[in-house]
Amino acid sequence: MTRSEHIRALQEEYARQRAANEEDQEARIARTCAAIPEIGRLRQESTDLALNAMRSILAQQDEGQRVAAAKEMKRRGQEINARIRQLLIGAGLPEDELKPRYRCAVCRDTGYVGEAPARFCDCFEARLRLRQYEDGSMAGVDEQNFEHFDANRIPEADGQRAQLVKARQLCEDYANAFPNTAFRDLLLTGAGGLGKTFLLNCIFERVTRRGGSAVRITAFRMFEAMRQQHVGNDDNYEGFSALIDVPLLLIDDLGTEPMMRNITVEYLFTLLNERAAARRHTVVATNLSPVQIKERYGERVASRLLDRTRCAAILLKGKDLRGL
Repeated sequence: MTRSEHIRALQEEYARQRAANEEDQEARIARTCAAIPEIGRLRQESTDLALNAMRSILAQQDEGQRVAAAKEMKRRGQEINARIRQLLIGAGLPEDELKPRYRCAVCRDTGYVGEAPARFCDCFEARLRLRQYEDGSMAGVDEQNFEHFDANRIPEADGQRAQLVKARQLCEDYANAFPNTAFRDLLLTGAGGLGKTFLLNCIFERVTRRGGSAVRITAFRMFEAMRQQHVGNDDNYEGFSALIDVPLLLIDDLGTEPMMRNITVEYLFTLLNERAAARRHTVVATNLSPVQIKERYGERVASRLLDRTRCAAILLKGKDLRGL
C-alpha cells in the first residue's frame, strides 16, 4: 500500500473509532438513566432549557433582556450539571460518566489538530508509521477474523477440530481482554497450514476494531527493520523503535527471516527484551518447535519466547487446512 492508501485506511479506522465512542457513550447514558431516573429527567430539562432559552433570546428586542435570558440559561444549566455530578458520585460513578471518552484526548479521535489547514495529530502519525510496516502480502482482516471462523472445515479426526476450536476461544478471549489479558504474550506453534496466521490475524482485527493500537508484521519485514536499524544510514529512521513501542506486536512466520550475523539474534533479543521490560504484549506465530527455537536463536531469545509466567503457548497439530 502507498502512504496515501494507508492514510485513507487509517481515516476509516478513526471514523469507526468515533462511531464506537458514540455507541459507548449512548450505552453508558442509557444504563445510568435507567438506574437513576432523576438524571434522565435532569438531562431532558437541560435540553428543554436550551431550546426554550434560545427562543426567548430570539424573541427579545432589548439587548439587555437577551443578555439576562442567556445568563439565566447558563445559571440553570450549571445547577443541573452540578446536580447530575452529585447524583453520579452518590451512586459510586465517576462524575464524567456521561461524557464522551476518547482514545486520544488531544484530537478526540479525529486524527487532526490545529486550525485550518489542520495537521495530523501525533497519535495519527504514530499509527501511520506502524501501519506502513505491514506486509502487503498478509491476508486482509475482512476475511480473516473470528466471525469467519468455520469449524466445519476442520477435520474431526484425532481431535483436530476440538483443538482448533479451543485455540480460537483462547485467542478471542485474549483479544477481547486486551490489554488486561491473563497472559501478556501468546506463542502459536505448529506445522504450516494449521491456522496460526489465521488466528494471529483474528487477534489483530479484534483488538484494532476495539480501538487498540497494534501492528502485525512478517518475520521478514521485522528483519528488514532490524537491518535498517543496524545499518543506521537514516537519522530519521524510527521503524525498529516503533516495533518496540507499539502496545501489541504480532509477528508472523518467525523462523523464515534471514539469519544475519550481529543482526537477527541480537536485535530479536533486544526487541523481545525491551517489550517485556515495558510490559507490552507480543503475539508470535511460528512453525518452529520450542527445541528448534532454542537451536536457531539461542537460550536468551528462547527464554523470552517460552517464559511460561508471561506467555501462553498454543500448539496446533493435524492436517494441513489450506487445501480443504
